[in-house]
Amino acid sequence: MNRILEPELMNSLEQTAAYAGPDMDNACWLFVQSFRKYFRNLTPKGTILDLGCGPATIPVRLAKLYPDYEIHGVDGAPEMLAQAGLAVRREGLQQQIQLFHGILPDKLTLPYKGYNSVISNSFLHHLADPAVLWQAIHAYGLPNAAVLVIDLVRPEDPQQAQLVVDRCLPEAPPMLRQDMLLSLHAAFTIDEVRAQLAEAQLEKNLTLTMPTPFQFAAYGHLGLDG
Repeated sequence: MNRILEPELMNSLEQTAAYAGPDMDNACWLFVQSFRKYFRNLTPKGTILDLGCGPATIPVRLAKLYPDYEIHGVDGAPEMLAQAGLAVRREGLQQQIQLFHGILPDKLTLPYKGYNSVISNSFLHHLADPAVLWQAIHAYGLPNAAVLVIDLVRPEDPQQAQLVVDRCLPEAPPMLRQDMLLSLHAAFTIDEVRAQLAEAQLEKNLTLTMPTPFQFAAYGHLGLDG
């Protein structure tokens, strides 16, 4: 099926509360476990930049696993950042996690020019121009930075998309189920992602795989020149 764009920002109170809730736990768990699996030899101290951090569920989990890492999350939706701030304060992680408002491809105002790790979960499909994310990874990743991007893969037809929603969110609120359906329509195929990596000159650095039948993961390290 053809790609159908969805809004780049998620800024309604209902949406942000739903994405901060327990229905998204499995997706966040997969991301964090993938990060641990792919990057077993991280330096003891470092920095992580999360592009499209949403309600900061992933930064919070990573902060607990890597207590000597600074984690900076960026999102373009003020309401989503408000939810993220609540989560960070609730967990007492204000000294480890900082949140920033920013909308790519605008230049981000961040404490560091480059980061040891750059991550992004379920953000790519929100972008009208996917090159924006891959360019940002180049721009904000230090040489040899660890990179992990996980997102949905667009199914072949609407029927398959509905099956994915029914499998993943069988008892979720209707709004969240509808959002996932729209996201599947807005996602990229694995071949499209492969072409994006080639265009961004990342195909030799990042391995492309499918950790689930409906998600891709692109992981690896930037080159020594960033």
